[in-house]
Amino acid sequence: MSLDKLRQQLDAIDSEILELVARRQQLVEHIGSHKATEGRPLRDFAREHEVIRRGMANADKLGISNDIARDILERLIFHSLANQEQRQIVQGARGQGQTALVIGGLGRMGGWMARFLNAQGYVVEIADPGKADSVFPNLGNYQDSSLEHDVIVVAAPLRASNAILLDLARARPAGLVFDVASLKSPLKAGLKALQDSGCQVTSIHPMFGPDVRMLSGRHVLLVDVGNQAALDRARELFSHTMAECVDLSLKEHDQTMAWVLGLSHMLNVAFATTLSELGETVPLLRRISSTTFNEQLRIASNVVSENPHLYFEIQHFNEEGSGPLEEFDRVIRELMQSVSDGDEQSFASRMKQANQVLNPDPT
Repeated sequence: MSLDKLRQQLDAIDSEILELVARRQQLVEHIGSHKATEGRPLRDFAREHEVIRRGMANADKLGISNDIARDILERLIFHSLANQEQRQIVQGARGQGQTALVIGGLGRMGGWMARFLNAQGYVVEIADPGKADSVFPNLGNYQDSSLEHDVIVVAAPLRASNAILLDLARARPAGLVFDVASLKSPLKAGLKALQDSGCQVTSIHPMFGPDVRMLSGRHVLLVDVGNQAALDRARELFSHTMAECVDLSLKEHDQTMAWVLGLSHMLNVAFATTLSELGETVPLLRRISSTTFNEQLRIASNVVSENPHLYFEIQHFNEEGSGPLEEFDRVIRELMQSVSDGDEQSFASRMKQANQVLNPDPT
């Protein structure tokens, strides 16, 4: 058989695969409807495990790598759940007949919040001095708004957010007000002013990027600033999603962010910066690198592709931020000293201790 004929057969099989995927998606829609009607959770981990286990077993029988089967099924499950979650958000129509204003709505996270609220039925406006196009009406300056919205989201840059919150406190809007900032200590004055003014104010931190499609396995941090009713209203916005809401105090939030964001960001910026100073050697390192190096390089490359000014703010403005970096500096010096002294036992002991903590024995 000629190469062209073989390729034609391959194209036909690819079409059949896509047709089967489409049929699968249709069935998933019916399953999602049943779940919604019966009040069942969207995600069933036992069922997912069984689907993947059976698929990998069938792959073995067919002489196919079970890794391929697992990758395909995990991807199909992901998209099915994402579609079900989005449909449930829309069908819930929690915001029907209500309005929302997203201050900073042309930003990446502001844009996500605008789309998220719109999917719930809110009539969304944004207020952003930027010139980019948006599907939502842009007031430009939030001060030109009546602020008579049911929900007001502050998604402006960190250095501007506190001033906006203070300004809103003077205006005393009646709706729910919350920010989505990565740090909360720089916003303490604005959040307190809103609380003192009798406003429905709280603070949240979505622990995911603006490109996320599904909230399963994602966390939304709810930061209590003294208004339980506002906190509950913010929680309700995510009740139709698979996100896990975690309650924290303002101090707890920034303490945890010092480790989760501050330390991890600094490690990767330092790694990427060190490599960048090697210049022409970097392509060679990519060619001969190990699995560990490749993974670290992938993560570091993603980090340094983000907004450097935001990453500086996360380091500079966190009142709780110095502790983890000082701890890391101490540990790296001690490890370097072990290597310099030829103290293999000390080096190995530190690794074993870390392994016991990070990879505990399940028994």
